Amino acid sequence: MAYKILEGIRVVDLTTVYAGPMGTRMLADLGAEIIKIESPKRPDLFTRMTAYPDNEPPEKENWNAGGYFHLLNAGKLGISLDLSTEKGKEIFKKLVKISDIVMETFSPRVMDNLGLGYEELKKIKPDIIMVSMSGLGHYGPLRDYYMYMTGMEGMSGLTYITGHPDQPPLLSNYAYGDWMLGVTGAAAALTALYYRKKTGKGQYIDVAGREAIVIHIGDVIMDYTLNGRVKERSGNANPEMAPHECYRCKGEDSWINIAVENEEQWQALCKLMGKEELKDDPRFSTMEARVKNRDELNKIIEEWTSQHDHLELMEKLQKEGIPAGAVLSMKEVHLNPHLIQRGFFEVIDHGKDVGKRPIGKQMPAKFVGLESYTPSRAPRFAEHNEYVFCELLGMSKEELKKLEEEKVIGTVPRFPPGRPTRLDLIEKQAGKGAGYVDPNYLEELRKVFGEDIAKK
Repeated sequence: MAYKILEGIRVVDLTTVYAGPMGTRMLADLGAEIIKIESPKRPDLFTRMTAYPDNEPPEKENWNAGGYFHLLNAGKLGISLDLSTEKGKEIFKKLVKISDIVMETFSPRVMDNLGLGYEELKKIKPDIIMVSMSGLGHYGPLRDYYMYMTGMEGMSGLTYITGHPDQPPLLSNYAYGDWMLGVTGAAAALTALYYRKKTGKGQYIDVAGREAIVIHIGDVIMDYTLNGRVKERSGNANPEMAPHECYRCKGEDSWINIAVENEEQWQALCKLMGKEELKDDPRFSTMEARVKNRDELNKIIEEWTSQHDHLELMEKLQKEGIPAGAVLSMKEVHLNPHLIQRGFFEVIDHGKDVGKRPIGKQMPAKFVGLESYTPSRAPRFAEHNEYVFCELLGMSKEELKKLEEEKVIGTVPRFPPGRPTRLDLIEKQAGKGAGYVDPNYLEELRKVFGEDIAKK
């Protein structure tokens, strides 16, 4: 039987989009009961309305079919509740009273303006843990700045050091800051649970996405602290190591990362390339020389790597003790035998909206000796209203019906969105960067994960 490490812990989830839902999904993967609250008039539409199965939004209830929502909210319960109403606030407070953690991603001031800030919630439940996640934090001169991952990345210093010399800075082009904010929020919540167990006291935690990114470039910050050196963009190069680059391989858009950190690895690479004369070449005979002449060295290495398949070459390099990793496409990651054998992908039946699909764990740590817990599918909009309001809070079905009539709760979003996001439209607007559709993807997935994949 699967063991739920956080069984018995209840989390009230007010988060939306990526960062917060990713953090609460991690807690769901560990067995916590997550109650996701969405407003009937303002649900979590960004993730509900993106990445549809087979790139086609359903004609009805398309808000229940968004792939990103299913990824980020598996294992959770879903209710609707309008916190701008007095009854909505009363119900929320009752829910807090029987919960352990409240997690939210509103802008600073929102919870206080609603009368639901930490000081107020602490009166209801003295040992409540509240985690607020935002771009720049809930205090400080810039607290009210409107911030998504692009802003957080830029203000962390990461964008400045990313890219090639004499070229503009580059974004990571992914919601890196959001993911780090979610991970940090989840870790902080678990730490506060331990603190409460030791002291009996709750905690208010203010997590800033910018700071969650800054800690990951600590070596650059320390270099400035110690030496006054301001790191600039260096592409894939390492200032102290060569070769250290992403090299082209045989085939279209095929690459491999190679990093050589000592002379033993360098000599092994020269032998494998069939170029042992490079070991004694004064341009490359020492690490210092290789760093100085890295451009010449990279050309020589890429002439060799371009003749080999990236996966086969990775295996050859690894056998010689040379750190190397093939650059994998998303298709290759999804079908990677190592990840599959480790149980990284879980097949979850997402119901009539999406069907069975393999998705990656959001808590990738393996607890050896414990059977892995596979979460349930993500909730349809307001799916668990009756369970939460009637079974947990003791309301009658008549009261539930009245709340719906008064628009305090709802079973469908009050203002369904306009045109859904479709990846083919994005591709036309953004070009190749949007990706391509593999016509055989279902066949490939079924070979690995079973014939019932994507069947509803």
